[in-house]
Amino acid sequence: MAFPVEVRTKVLLWSDRHCCLCKKPCGANIEVHHIVPGGSDDIENAIPLCFDCHGHVHHYSEEHPVGTKFKPEEIRARREQVYEDFTRHLIPALHYEITQLLPSNLRRSFPDVGFTITHLGDSLPVQVRVKLEFLRNGTQSAPMQGHYSGNELWHLNPHSNVFGHFEFPGGTPKDDDVIAVLANVAVIDVYARKHENLRVAWVYMPKENDWYFEPCPSVLTKISPAGAG
Repeated sequence: MAFPVEVRTKVLLWSDRHCCLCKKPCGANIEVHHIVPGGSDDIENAIPLCFDCHGHVHHYSEEHPVGTKFKPEEIRARREQVYEDFTRHLIPALHYEITQLLPSNLRRSFPDVGFTITHLGDSLPVQVRVKLEFLRNGTQSAPMQGHYSGNELWHLNPHSNVFGHFEFPGGTPKDDDVIAVLANVAVIDVYARKHENLRVAWVYMPKENDWYFEPCPSVLTKISPAGAG
């Protein structure tokens, strides 16, 4: 089977026509290889290779092993390294946060919560997917729908801002409740490659009607009100 034109076009753009094993620039002397022979023709099973590396991944003999075979897990990891080398410049700096602050310097009243995101770059537009998850005392609420589900594409042009908001489920917290929002933000560049940011979190402070940033979201699933201090 052959890869569809749209798959070939994307992987050749993402690699800038470099071999994804030896990193050699190939020009026209490049092939799009199936990582799992006989497998699917989707983009996850595709890797651009020079003629030499294409031969190396095929010529290993299981019956007479010499050296170390390229396994699919390593091939995919090396491919992502090369893709990152040639697409990271397409991703601008972004700033995003959970906040009660409004642009007018007034504050939202919980459970109304704000989310802001800003494209800080000068050149290329991007698309983003925003997925928010809610924790109350370590228990996760039902998945968010709509704009914050991670399914919708937000369009961010250079130096644009989005001031969004949502309602935190469950209403006003008790004084000892631990309220948190976890944010997963993925950025899609102009060549349609997705760049995943690490998941981060914000924890609500009821007395201040404000949030603090939590860089280690996993600790929030272990917190109970009694241990919140």
